[in-house]
Amino acid sequence: MLLAALVLSAACSDSESGMEPEEFGELGRGVIILCEGNFNAGNSTLSYYNPETREVENGVFRRANGGARLGDTGQSVSIHDGVAYVAMENSGVIWALDTATFKVKGKLEAGDTEHMINPRYIHFVSDGKAYVTDLYSPYITVFNPKTMQYVGSIPTRQEASGGYASTEEMHRWGNRVFVNCWSYSNKILVVDITKDEVTDEIVLDSWQPKSMVMDRRGKLWVVTDGGYSTGEDAFGDNVPHLYRIDAETLEVEQDQTLDVDEANVQLVVNPDSTWLYLINNDIYRMSITAPHVPVRPFIEAERGADGRRHYLYGIGVNPRNGELYVADAVDYRQSGVVYRYTAEGVLVDKFRVGITPNGFAFQ
Repeated sequence: MLLAALVLSAACSDSESGMEPEEFGELGRGVIILCEGNFNAGNSTLSYYNPETREVENGVFRRANGGARLGDTGQSVSIHDGVAYVAMENSGVIWALDTATFKVKGKLEAGDTEHMINPRYIHFVSDGKAYVTDLYSPYITVFNPKTMQYVGSIPTRQEASGGYASTEEMHRWGNRVFVNCWSYSNKILVVDITKDEVTDEIVLDSWQPKSMVMDRRGKLWVVTDGGYSTGEDAFGDNVPHLYRIDAETLEVEQDQTLDVDEANVQLVVNPDSTWLYLINNDIYRMSITAPHVPVRPFIEAERGADGRRHYLYGIGVNPRNGELYVADAVDYRQSGVVYRYTAEGVLVDKFRVGITPNGFAFQ
């Protein structure tokens, strides 16, 4: 309790003075939505959605914690053992929040660790051990999610390129955790969780593996964004690829070229890991046994009055019923939109959240 009080006191030093903490009562099984905000604007927020009542509560972190700000550039949100963990990339912070109240339970800052700089994603190896990837650091940070204490660091031995030595999403198969290296890289790292050590790597032909999932057969699916072929910092060819990799042999079994993406490529799986959902401008659904991505999209992105396609920026699957939640950044300036679909792609609901929604966590 003392730790939580000290953490909240520090958070409220950058808050709205005089704002009383709000109590939300019984929330039920809902969806926590992370809204990234704008880089360097400090306007990241959390929203809460109740699927039963279709009610939306925006800005719940600020409201529950007396005006405290979540921070700058929210990257990911995940739930483990009744606690929501939010990685704030540009703030260098990981928050631990009570999922019933949204009140702060703990906090891990970059200054509390040896190598964490800009945290990206969290993977829970066990109740007492979690890994954190990073945008700039050539280390994976290890911490105890129960105490929010730093435990150690795993060197990735990745040389920085363009100032980045990034690691990104993580997925486990047996005692291996697979980690994609996104910025200016083409590698998938293999971490042995019994040793907390990188033991192998997979090199892809396409640049910047952006998102991954593991299917029920032990096949790792990886989508790259291909880099950036335009602008002063051109890198790669901007052509995304979808790979299937065997988690046991580390062999690449399938490689498919995708359409050039306008916003963000991302992969998720349905609850029994038999279907892939891929954001590649629109949303495509693909069986894990299919030889290639379907030609026609499963769900088409909305278009504005000018005919321009909205930027689909995130996707999540409710593990209880397979419903899809799709984050629409619209134009990255106004409040974003979340679409809720059945597992068969029928629109159930549509609602506004904060700026640039990018991730979902299901209670």
